[in-house]
Amino acid sequence: MGKKRKIISFFLLLLTFLLPVGSVYASSFSQPVVSAVKGVYLYDDAGLLDDDQRERLSEHLKKCGQETGCGIYAVTSSEPGGRTGDRYLEDFYDNGFDTGQIDTDAVLIYLDMENRYVNVQAYGKAQNRITDGVCDKIIDAIYDDLKAGYYYNVIEVYADEAVDYLNYVPIYLRAWVQLIAALIIGGIAVSVMAVKSGGVMTVNADTYLDSRYSGIRARRDDYIRTSVTKRKKPKPSEGGGSSGGGHVSSGGHSHSSGGRSF
Repeated sequence: MGKKRKIISFFLLLLTFLLPVGSVYASSFSQPVVSAVKGVYLYDDAGLLDDDQRERLSEHLKKCGQETGCGIYAVTSSEPGGRTGDRYLEDFYDNGFDTGQIDTDAVLIYLDMENRYVNVQAYGKAQNRITDGVCDKIIDAIYDDLKAGYYYNVIEVYADEAVDYLNYVPIYLRAWVQLIAALIIGGIAVSVMAVKSGGVMTVNADTYLDSRYSGIRARRDDYIRTSVTKRKKPKPSEGGGSSGGGHVSSGGHSHSSGGRSF
């Protein structure tokens, strides 16, 4: 019985040490992230906007999403629950993805009013256009309004910038450029054919060759030497190309990201 009591006492003592650790871990995220709802693109948990602004921005975000085929989201919070940096927006996307309430291809902005931090992320196909560098450029475009507290302008400009980058087509792929290039190439081809059709070449090798006195006099093959050339077999390149933005959420979702304090 004495040995059994010692074992029980040991486990009770161990549990006493583990409880504070567990409570600290649980309190590290004291507040849950706002829950995503299908078809809702604006989550103003920090109360930065009035009702009219929320209604107009919600419609604008929805319209921008329809233009790009990606969800364009905006999230604000004054109580991130201990989350700093990019974690809040990652958890918001993870939870929304797991419950099917958020678009797989998505661009999101997060305003953390407690830590005065802004974060832009892109998931799915959107991260091919909205890279880490583009996230930073979007923040550049809204930063002055963000510092001044013009939050309606911040979200509106962010959405417009996201549309511009998602729908951007390089100039050499635009239809009018390709049409002009086709006309130029066609004009050159027609001009070349016109020049070539202006006359017929009548002089050839037989003009200067007298077959009576021309012919092969002798034929001889002489072995000189054998030459062997060695080439080093190229090694296959190590590693593969990047398959995402270089960031992965706790839920395993690859994404691009950019953020800074304001």
